[in-house]
Amino acid sequence: MKLKTILLLFSSLFFLLVSSYGAFAQMTKTPEIYLDPIFKVNYGDATADKPQSKSWTTNHGQWLVVGDVDGPKLLKKDTFGWTSQSTVNRAWHGLPSKADVWSRGDEAHIVLVGECVLSVVQIAHSEHSGQYEHQSQVHLPIPPNCHAMETATITQDLKNQYWVCADLNEKIMVWHSSNGRDWSEPFTLADNINKDDISLIVRLKNQVSVFWSNQNTESINERIHYDGDAPNEWSSVVVVQQGDNNADDHLNATMFKNGEMAMVTKNSVDEIDQPQFVFRVRDVQGKWTNIPYENLTRERSPSRPIINHVESGKIYEVHSVRNRESNRYFISVNEIIKKKGGWEFKERIQLKTRINGKNGDATSSKASFLPDETKLIFFSDDLGNIYSFDLDTLP
Repeated sequence: MKLKTILLLFSSLFFLLVSSYGAFAQMTKTPEIYLDPIFKVNYGDATADKPQSKSWTTNHGQWLVVGDVDGPKLLKKDTFGWTSQSTVNRAWHGLPSKADVWSRGDEAHIVLVGECVLSVVQIAHSEHSGQYEHQSQVHLPIPPNCHAMETATITQDLKNQYWVCADLNEKIMVWHSSNGRDWSEPFTLADNINKDDISLIVRLKNQVSVFWSNQNTESINERIHYDGDAPNEWSSVVVVQQGDNNADDHLNATMFKNGEMAMVTKNSVDEIDQPQFVFRVRDVQGKWTNIPYENLTRERSPSRPIINHVESGKIYEVHSVRNRESNRYFISVNEIIKKKGGWEFKERIQLKTRINGKNGDATSSKASFLPDETKLIFFSDDLGNIYSFDLDTLP
């Protein structure tokens, strides 16, 4: 009897241990949530393209620019959901659909990218109508021999000068404007890049920096323009990192109040169990720290990372993942945590949709999130559906 009792007790304890381990494993599994669309357009991948920021928040609400078959669409979040801003959208009819937004106060400047076309539109919020109103639209000068252009970004420096950068004909070019309406001829910052490479322009303390990938030289590069210098006066090339296939055409950045910057990029390693991304931190002196992360696995193929942060708070990284076994896609939301002696990358949630096709092209605001405001990220699928998630609702 004693032996039988001991065996029964041992079996019970073993069962409890196994059950507890199973519960723990289930608890530590990344939470998943299925999202429904917030809006639909007649344009696949409406939140494309790298590395553009398409949303912003003002005292008047949350705003988003997405692509559509007949031109870009401005959306506003209100009590009924996300609604199309018809007055502005009529003025934008026929313009290129890929948008990057620079917002400041009640004004926003938006660069729109098409095939060898760059347009900058200006909108301003009206107290009278309670909506944005179209102010101006201009096409930037494009070299007559243009045959390829993928993406462009826009910013404004601390001297209130506007800048646009783009990849064009295997070159990185930049345009300048003192008022956001009259734009210079392009100035070439780099040439002999790969036709697949792109650039990103970022406002930093007392300067703007242009970053670009060069897959021909396996490098991520930077050139700096100091506020107040002549528009065509730029630093020599700063090599952020070179070699080991560390360059690909995926770039996104966020700027901190202390003058530091964090950037996420994809590399071209593309080997199982090897990191696909690089987290890059630039200190106030311009020194870089580069940390590879996010392995390619037999199941998961990560792509198109973006980054943003809450002022004086958390850093978030978001990217798309294709399940290589099921060919289904989801959005991985991660928190980047600074630890003593390094950084930790923690997946917080997986955002899924009910479609079988591709989804991705995550985007957010160019500005950091304020602690007391909504913290929205967006992505889209190839059927024209647009999705949104508020980081404040993370479990």
